Amino acid sequence: MNFIPQRAIPYIVLVGAFLYNLNIGILNSYGNLNIYLTSYLRYKGNNVTYRSVSFIYELTVITLGISMLLGNYVQQKLGERLTILISCIGIFISFYLSSIYTHSYYLLCLFMGITYAIGYGISFTIPLSCAYKHFTNNRGLISGIVISAISLSPFLYCPLQTLIINRNNILPIQYGGDSKEMYFKDVNVLNRVPYVLFVQSIIFLILATLGGLMATISVPNDAIDSENVAILDKANQNGNFGDNNIPWDVEKGDNAESGLFKSLKKKKKKKKESDIINMADYYTDLYKGRNFIFFLLYGPLSFFSNILYQIRIRKGNYFNKKCTEDILFFVLWISIVLFNGYINYIIMYWKIIGVTYTQVEDTVITLNGSLINSMANIAGRLIWGIVYDKMNINVTILLLGLLITSACFTLPAVVQIYPLYAACCGVFYFCIGGSLVTIPVITLKKYGEKYFSLNMSILYTSRIANTFLCSLVVRYLYQWLKLRCLSSAFGVLSIISTIVLSIITVE
Repeated sequence: MNFIPQRAIPYIVLVGAFLYNLNIGILNSYGNLNIYLTSYLRYKGNNVTYRSVSFIYELTVITLGISMLLGNYVQQKLGERLTILISCIGIFISFYLSSIYTHSYYLLCLFMGITYAIGYGISFTIPLSCAYKHFTNNRGLISGIVISAISLSPFLYCPLQTLIINRNNILPIQYGGDSKEMYFKDVNVLNRVPYVLFVQSIIFLILATLGGLMATISVPNDAIDSENVAILDKANQNGNFGDNNIPWDVEKGDNAESGLFKSLKKKKKKKKESDIINMADYYTDLYKGRNFIFFLLYGPLSFFSNILYQIRIRKGNYFNKKCTEDILFFVLWISIVLFNGYINYIIMYWKIIGVTYTQVEDTVITLNGSLINSMANIAGRLIWGIVYDKMNINVTILLLGLLITSACFTLPAVVQIYPLYAACCGVFYFCIGGSLVTIPVITLKKYGEKYFSLNMSILYTSRIANTFLCSLVVRYLYQWLKLRCLSSAFGVLSIISTIVLSIITVE
């Protein structure tokens, strides 16, 4: 890639990471696809309901969390580029086979739930990890930009699904006398469901592969930087902590690589400061000049300052660790599970709630919903990413948790008024953006950059527990609270977890 200008590479990588996540996030369109798949499977003789088809999404999240644990090993063995290409081909095959076997509920669980999630999981951290290599500052913002593409995915795929399947805007009808669920009965609508899965597979193969190739562009200077980092690490082990001009930002999780990068970048600007390197020689000059009073005052102050500096470095090395070494990790993991419990419920049921309670046309709900939700989600990832950069983690989590709780208790009250329902869904997706940015930001700031892929994979397994939590809440509270009021249960869980998270993430 020598023909690519050096300065352009970071931005090409960022665009590639965004494009790859834009397509890999097709999972987030499952909520829109739910009513079509359920109707088609019932048309083909399967006795399924919304909750049955929602299990495909839950199975995907579970498999995704497990396969992410293998992702770090696969990436080390095959490399980032080969891993991401295998992922693209595997996911294409999964959706292509899903379009052939759409009539079988169990095969859909296999292809759309398991094989797709395996391909997604082994490459999940690659786009963000590649972007981090080129942008050592504003990691929260970079996280927001890269992950926001996953949020934009429904804006690409949801309208595509609805405009292909239900192009004539046919309304679903209530099934049976006592059932509250509504399904499509029009044969023309139902027969287009397999076709849309085929179209999705082709779009994914083209765009995701292109994004993956862009995101994994290699940098010629990587080998030189690695040698410099190795020299610096060796010096640190010998007790020489290096030039004081090297910044060690513990709060932002920057490790030796980013510190060296910053020092080299600012070397010319700090030329005057770098003239004084050996403090022992400086003290000798002061002594020879008989500046005894200044020496007596400055000497002890510099001595204690040097001690604090070394402690800070050691603290930085301490934070560059595996999350499993943290005694509070399990508490953190459980809290994130409860904090993000509402995500699965909103993603899978937002459209069904709208179709059931607002009586607005399917096309209107899909187009407006996908636009509002996607834009709100992107705004959430970017804004919350910036807030994480500017404010302490615990304060940001407290603000986010209060907004989630408010939305959970507001939805049941406004669900029959379409404009308010649409606005409330937008608030939910704004919060989802913040919730999903929270995981990589906590991983980076709390545990450092060295083991980011491993720590991110382990912490992301909380999404597996989110799935079980959502399934349990829907299963046991559905008859009591009904679909419209289930969000209140997640509001209670959110406020509890917010309090715990804001305490254990104090910096």
